[in-house]
Amino acid sequence: MTVPETYLENPFFDHLSDHEKSVLNSNASLMKFEQEEMFIKNESLLLSVFYIYKGEVKLKDSEGHLVDIYGEKDFIGLRYLFTEEPVFFSAYGVKGTEIIQFEKNVYRKFVATNSKFLVEVYNKSNENMNSLVKNLLSYKRNKVNGALANFLLCYSEKGCLIYLKQKEISDMLGYSRENINKCLNNFTAEGYIEYTDENIKIKNIEALQSIKKFG
Repeated sequence: MTVPETYLENPFFDHLSDHEKSVLNSNASLMKFEQEEMFIKNESLLLSVFYIYKGEVKLKDSEGHLVDIYGEKDFIGLRYLFTEEPVFFSAYGVKGTEIIQFEKNVYRKFVATNSKFLVEVYNKSNENMNSLVKNLLSYKRNKVNGALANFLLCYSEKGCLIYLKQKEISDMLGYSRENINKCLNNFTAEGYIEYTDENIKIKNIEALQSIKKFG
């Protein structure tokens, strides 16, 4: 499939030269998902870097529990550029997702010769991990309604609230599916969210922000 070169409009790539961008494009391929499908297997070695051009990717642990969700303009694999250790997750592209796959060695060469791009890679590689740790700590501090409000606000901003099962939310927040179901129904009844066909749309950001703070 033809790789859409508009991905280069992401500021992440600004420090690459025209030649480096050309090399990057020649070592890229596009993956499209018509249904939820695994493309990285737990305990496998990553030989590629993945850029989410459209849609979202679910990361799951060895037991199939959801641990994080990545959205458009996120990367997978930057943290593994200089390690041969296996990954600790499986990655699933949901329906409608498009991912650009790059050869890992191309990124290795760029960061070895381009110091500005090295800084971008370092910062981006830690971005999602830092956010996840911050959210997990927040979930533990809050009751179920506060934890859910925090979750919805965070992943709505990333565009990652589609094809999301209640059990997956339960996995991430550490509350039972029954409690998550009850809380989602309450948020829906109060007009804070719209929840249909496993898709969630936030209708009242201010209300959820208040619940996140005081719940």
